[in-house]
Amino acid sequence: MRGRIAALVRAQISGEWLGERGRGLPVAPVLLQFSISAVLCGLARDLLPPYPYTLFALAIPLCLGALALFGDLAPLLRSDPAAEWIGAQPLRPIELRLARIIVLMFLLGFLALGALLPAALLAPTSMGLGGRLGILWSGMLQSAGLAAGLLALEVLCVRRAEGLLTLLHTGVFVGVLVGFLVGLGHLPELAQVTRPSGLLRALPSAWYAALPPASGAPLMRLWGWSAVAASLFILALAPFPPPPRVRRSGSALTFLLVPVRHLAARIWVRRSERASFEFLWDALPAERDFVTRAYPLLAVPLAFLLLGADGATREGEGLLAIALFTPAIYLPVLLLHVPATQTPAARWLLDTAPLDPRDEAAGARKALALRLLLPLFIGLGALATVRADLAFALRLVPVAFALTLLLQRLAWNAFVSRPPLSTPASELGSAWDDSGGGMLTLAVISCLLAIAAWRLVPGPAPAFALLVTALFLERLPVRGSDRPSGPR
Repeated sequence: MRGRIAALVRAQISGEWLGERGRGLPVAPVLLQFSISAVLCGLARDLLPPYPYTLFALAIPLCLGALALFGDLAPLLRSDPAAEWIGAQPLRPIELRLARIIVLMFLLGFLALGALLPAALLAPTSMGLGGRLGILWSGMLQSAGLAAGLLALEVLCVRRAEGLLTLLHTGVFVGVLVGFLVGLGHLPELAQVTRPSGLLRALPSAWYAALPPASGAPLMRLWGWSAVAASLFILALAPFPPPPRVRRSGSALTFLLVPVRHLAARIWVRRSERASFEFLWDALPAERDFVTRAYPLLAVPLAFLLLGADGATREGEGLLAIALFTPAIYLPVLLLHVPATQTPAARWLLDTAPLDPRDEAAGARKALALRLLLPLFIGLGALATVRADLAFALRLVPVAFALTLLLQRLAWNAFVSRPPLSTPASELGSAWDDSGGGMLTLAVISCLLAIAAWRLVPGPAPAFALLVTALFLERLPVRGSDRPSGPR
């Protein structure tokens, strides 16, 4: 039995992750987690006693691991597409399941080590060797609990409420980003915690941080071991859900944007671009790989507007202006995933059509601008009105939208390396690796333009004039610079 399980594990890891067409072990995410954990734990080690430090350190792999399981590692929580073929071999179901669990734990543990190792190495000197080892093994148990919890969530939602998974992914993404930025300012309060109370008790890291015997939190230790038992039960018995079905592109937002779609098709989208525009308008919201990567990004500026910038002061107005221009900063990450699809084999329908790649790219840009960016800037305008006033929103939001449209056109060929909806997400690489320089450049440009617009744009009339100019420029065909995006 052990030999068959070992063969299955080797086959899955070699074929899916290390083979000729495999994605490779997630080395880059491990290094990213190592860097993030090293910076955060280095800041916290001199401020936190052992138990609060362990709680803080375990929160890092918990949050980053959840993002990975919602993203690139999500297929590990679903049924194997080759399950029927493998099931025809002389194997027992328990062997197949154990092999999948081992692969899941191996990859998730490998990822978690990236955050746990610097946390253990940088622990306060008062923790000793036992405390440092306690961070490692309790962190590994927490990774198993994370996998079990998300597996149970997938089972409950994949057929009935898939939109809840996207919403949860967005919440986790925004919560991680905002939480770490805001939480660093509360380290002195965390240092006073000896036994969690209130909302802190609901944090899984508080349960697992209490597992080492020296933690001094017996109730939390009971919760922690209960979570370990529940995790083992779920991993042993819960079924792996099937891959998600094709998403519906219809929603309340889709209904509200119907007039915008028809108006754009008449006066803004050229006839040769209309096929691509209409297709991408319907198809992009139905692609899970695109949605799970794009929608969390769209929520980031909204979260910062809600939590941070306030137009009551001059300095707050400046921060609010910069927040309105932030969508341009992560535009490369959004553009990188335009080719992402779960059905790349269907691309032949477009590749054999009499469609110029330049027209396809132009139609895709306009669909992305109206389907995703326009609702985002409407939401930013509403929040800016609440945080400052209507005049401030009308003065800056059109300028920010115009800038993002122009930057999208200029950056398209640099970041959309392949035709839209043509490539599995696992083959697209990482925007943080491929376009780090581009993102830094856009961050500097957008901040400078935000400050310039805040100081120089006198009112709504010039702002809307600039927006109309950007729309007109996007309407024009630029044959010289719009080249095909990758091989067809």
